[in-house]
Amino acid sequence: MTDPPAKESLTMRLVINVLVTVVLVLPFVLVGAGGWLLWQRQTGEQVEAEVISCDFDINYKTSSQHCLARWTEDGVERTGPIQGSGDHEVGETVTATLRGDELYSRSLTLPVVLLGLGLPLCFFPILWLKHRLTRSRVGESDQ
Repeated sequence: MTDPPAKESLTMRLVINVLVTVVLVLPFVLVGAGGWLLWQRQTGEQVEAEVISCDFDINYKTSSQHCLARWTEDGVERTGPIQGSGDHEVGETVTATLRGDELYSRSLTLPVVLLGLGLPLCFFPILWLKHRLTRSRVGESDQ
């Protein structure tokens, strides 16, 4: 005597759908974020900036690092925050991109890591979509 197949519970179906959605969307989020950072850091006026100091903001569950830099714009020396710089660059002069009042490090580490993780993972959504299209075509031909 064989047991009837177990029915999926609504909770299990929801968990599976959420996991599938995350696996299908995550690669595109990584590629989008990497592309955005690449564009943000590479377009705009280039300046040489000296990283003056970096402070850590440590909270209960999160921590962040905020760095200050000094640069010359139109003959005027300015000081302000620099995004994407770290404490290992304090005292060094780095090439940065100036966009409005924001200064961005031209470091490619984070954008390349995001793109390097996201592009290979795009294989899974493409494979899933191909499988779904093939399955739907087979279903149409049976009718």
